[in-house]
Amino acid sequence: MANKTYNIELVKERNRTVVLELLNSKGTSTRSEISEITGLTNATITNIVNELMSKDLVEEVGTVDGKLGRKRKLIKIKENAFYVIGIEFGVNIVRTGIFNFKGKKIKSIEKEINSYGRPTDVLKNLILIIDELINNSRVDFNKIKGIGIAMPGLIDSQKRILRSVHPFPLLKDYPLVEQLEEHYEKTIWLENDANGAVLGEKWFGHGKKFNNYVFVVGDSGIGAGIIINGKLYPGTFNSAGEIGHTVITGDLIPLESFGGLSRLADEFNLPLEIILNEAKKSDETKKALEEISKFLALGIVNLVNTIDPEAVIVGGRILKAGNSVIKEIKKIVDQYTFSDEIPQILVASKKEDAILSGAASIAIEHIVSSPYQFLLNKEKSISYNNQK
Repeated sequence: MANKTYNIELVKERNRTVVLELLNSKGTSTRSEISEITGLTNATITNIVNELMSKDLVEEVGTVDGKLGRKRKLIKIKENAFYVIGIEFGVNIVRTGIFNFKGKKIKSIEKEINSYGRPTDVLKNLILIIDELINNSRVDFNKIKGIGIAMPGLIDSQKRILRSVHPFPLLKDYPLVEQLEEHYEKTIWLENDANGAVLGEKWFGHGKKFNNYVFVVGDSGIGAGIIINGKLYPGTFNSAGEIGHTVITGDLIPLESFGGLSRLADEFNLPLEIILNEAKKSDETKKALEEISKFLALGIVNLVNTIDPEAVIVGGRILKAGNSVIKEIKKIVDQYTFSDEIPQILVASKKEDAILSGAASIAIEHIVSSPYQFLLNKEKSISYNNQK
């Protein structure tokens, strides 16, 4: 009997997640349309919508004509129903932002940080940066439902630790998330940056239109986040999408050695940002970027022929090279894709903010997947200033 009750509760929670995800992808909908799309009864949808409205998660925003001339009330997500913090942890730089449920960036801060320093120092600096973000925003601390962190490297999302030495050797296996969670008394999730970016498209961008798609990060290295049937596919050991470590030559050199932007820094012996900013003025740099784009495109072809996605979304600093990159990728994908159906090749919705907004969406994905825990319960109020 206990198991039966437990299963019923799981179904009820899943139904609420389905409704919230549907409203996010469609923007507005009616109760009857939600019922038709989900296969849930009108009565069930009415109960769910009423519950979500009672918690200020959704609202009615007008009417449309229904069958037999009857007016149907439109439902939409309340943008400021809750907030999340996104943290993009990069090489010697941290970007943080507060986002609302619909992905609007309320406030953001970017700071340099020694990401190769002692873990305790990294933790202290991160807290200072997050504190500054919270204190400079006008968002009620109690309406911040969680924090998402995106960083490069091999991530164990269950244990919420960095598993690889690269790119932050001293942070390997360090419980950074656990320490931050104790400090802020908020649930915190950690994902690889490409996984964060692909979730960002699901909640805030192109992914609303697709069930199967990939996000390819073209930067110093190359990685991909994969969505299959509307859900993140991390792989058995959290390493799905590491296309930069696939080999495309007989001497087993990994793809990102040819198609990663770190190659530019090695060739020209200058910081990558300077090279990219000057790319349009230098024929030598243009030529190097064209070759990098070709190798990146070949990696994408391999991914397309393996995953068979509806769309490939490209982000990362490779976009600073201009439209020629996307044109080259489209040309090569069109030429070498085995299927007659070619996936759409799209530019990241948030462009420079793709990973930061992706970090925020990591939190939203988990929060909406567990609405009873995070959205439909009664929480005690916490004053962050008093907590400190």
